[in-house]
Amino acid sequence: MGIRPTAFSAFGFGVNWEFTKPEKVIAQKAMDFLADKRVLTVGHARPQVEAMACLASAAECRARLSEYLNQLEKPGGDLRTWLRAMRQGFVDFIEAGGPEGGRFGPGSDRRFNEALARLRDRVQQQADEISDRYKLAGLSLPEHEG
Repeated sequence: MGIRPTAFSAFGFGVNWEFTKPEKVIAQKAMDFLADKRVLTVGHARPQVEAMACLASAAECRARLSEYLNQLEKPGGDLRTWLRAMRQGFVDFIEAGGPEGGRFGPGSDRRFNEALARLRDRVQQQADEISDRYKLAGLSLPEHEG
């Protein structure tokens, strides 16, 4: 664990700091968190009745990835790039659902499943990069049919 200064004072000789988490710890937490999220683990060819639960799950994932990004010290870096790409995948999935999930309403099974497949492909790709870099157990998301 590192230490990051957060405030300094000149004449009082004071320094405030906080402990920082190494990137590998953040990467493992992200993998562990995503491993059981409904939007990523619900089986292929799900009916749109799953849509609202998946949209809520995607919103939770987006928010948590933002938290992990805030814990990273480096303004650049591969982990930041990969987590941002994952987060954008969740944003894109939510946007595909439209206002209040309306585009995933009745009769939208195909649209919903295509959006799920795009999201999972993107998250799996980034998770593979992260697990390779940090030698972690990655994600094993359900396969989808062509």
